[in-house]
Amino acid sequence: MRKLGELIGVLEALDGETVWINKIHIDPRHRGRGHASALLTAVLAACDSVPVELAALPPTDGPGLGRTQLRDWYARHGFQHAPRPGDPDRMLRPARRVSATG
Repeated sequence: MRKLGELIGVLEALDGETVWINKIHIDPRHRGRGHASALLTAVLAACDSVPVELAALPPTDGPGLGRTQLRDWYARHGFQHAPRPGDPDRMLRPARRVSATG
């Protein structure tokens, strides 16, 4: 995501039968303005027919949401806390519609 030519945010995702969101990063100077929600909403809309997973880990480079607040934020985007052994921060957004090919 760019604003006036400046890179202010990025979302990295790996696609397949399940989409894994590897990273959502917003420059600390631009946090709290809805940029992460805009990036996440765009990816979720494009991946409506497949589950989406991620690890809800707070940022380590400046201000941001704590672990509980972050889980709540993802829940507002349709994710459910779905921990697995060795991955206590895993969250899952189930597929929203059936794929035309599946």
